[in-house]
Amino acid sequence: MAGLDPTELVNTRGWGQVSRFLTASVRPDLSPDLLWITVRESGVTLAYALVGTALSLVIGLVGGLLLTEKVWTQLDGSLGHGRWVWGALRLLAAGPRSIHEVVFGLLLVFVLGLNPLVAVLAIGLPFGAVTAKVFAELLDDAPESATATLRAQGFSPFAAVVFGALPQAMGDILSYAFYRLECGIRSAAVLGIVGAGGLGFQLALSFQSLAYNEMWTFLWALILISGLADRWSSLVRRGSTPTRSLWVALAALPFAWWGLHIDLSTLWSRRARTLGSELLADALPPKLPRGGWSELLGDTADTLALSILSILMAWIAGSVFAFMSARRTSDGLGAGSALSVAVGIVTRFFLLVARAVPPPVWALIVVFVLFPGLWPGAVALAIYNAGVLGRLQAEVVENHNPSAANTLRATGATPMSASIMATVPIVSPRFVALGLYRWEVGVRETVMVGVVGAGGLGRALDEQVSAFAYPRITTTILALMVATIVVDFSSSSIRRTIR
Repeated sequence: MAGLDPTELVNTRGWGQVSRFLTASVRPDLSPDLLWITVRESGVTLAYALVGTALSLVIGLVGGLLLTEKVWTQLDGSLGHGRWVWGALRLLAAGPRSIHEVVFGLLLVFVLGLNPLVAVLAIGLPFGAVTAKVFAELLDDAPESATATLRAQGFSPFAAVVFGALPQAMGDILSYAFYRLECGIRSAAVLGIVGAGGLGFQLALSFQSLAYNEMWTFLWALILISGLADRWSSLVRRGSTPTRSLWVALAALPFAWWGLHIDLSTLWSRRARTLGSELLADALPPKLPRGGWSELLGDTADTLALSILSILMAWIAGSVFAFMSARRTSDGLGAGSALSVAVGIVTRFFLLVARAVPPPVWALIVVFVLFPGLWPGAVALAIYNAGVLGRLQAEVVENHNPSAANTLRATGATPMSASIMATVPIVSPRFVALGLYRWEVGVRETVMVGVVGAGGLGRALDEQVSAFAYPRITTTILALMVATIVVDFSSSSIRRTIR
């Protein structure tokens, strides 16, 4: 694939810029004016995340009920083709979730301008499609007993799922909702970089002038917000005050809406209708890139290569860091010692920074020392996804049953050998499943590193947006959708085989 030649990889003259960037992390700009901007833009980022996540949850709950296999399999007898309808709906829902929020943001800016609704819709629409899929799977995995009882009493398949499966899955649904909020904060920062405002927008302005001290003021704020959201999400998933957390989030929602000055009438204003019609007319019919099918297929292949390479590196790093950062490692090396506690704290902080800093920022830093091509994009996405995967995998390590490892230790095995022989086989299937899930997400995320010439469809999209080549933008988005859907269904099939 293009850009994968290691001999043309490292730009040794760029280490000075990286050193200046890292040094600035301990000397952020703390001037009163910048601190006020930081506080204000932090509020904007949080508001985008909260309102966008709320929209995604509404879409996800309705869509999850419609995509639940239990409903359509029950309708097979009366309709005769319930499974076919269910399959068609699943395929239809795969479309919006295959488009990254950055792409949604770029398209919505054309129609709505720099409006707060752009960020809210760009988060809510693709997140809603993803959430619908997850909620449908949670409902399908709920015990059948309550649903079957209601069906026997004459309830319709849909009503049986609503009153039978939904209450049983509500704990997991609520837990996932707070995880989505955490993801929404990261997406709000990324959308800020493409002009939606918030901390991401300030980051982009500071980076343009290489004002690293200013950048780190905004980055530390983003890391703090992400860390608090991460902790809140973890507590909810462990069953700590989920109902109270829900009420707090609901109480904050009107303030976020008011703070963003959202005006829904903008959506059906004459200006939006006119610009939307013009965009649609300009974008259709799709047009191949100048290089024709060979260029399109080559970019698609590069996108898949970029996603595989980045996720592979992220999965390996995340798997190692997961054991180092897990809070409860009673079967691990040095468990409970001061050294293991210190290592855990440092590793968790590193993972937090890795996932809190938006991938475009990582990409722009990595490109200082790696020549433009697939490698800087792959490394940037690997750093970001290692932060996400490491955190999720650490929870798997913390929540697994340590009895097998403790049995081995009771027979005289060392903590290290007990962990390798007992813990690793237990957590490996879940590790692989998480890696496959992030691979699905990774295909969409490749559009975020097109700005550094990382190749693939993301680079093509960046060039086409700059040239206002709308028919070619449509073709690139369709190619991204096809690639994501193929990876999505392939990953889902593999995950089902390892359950």
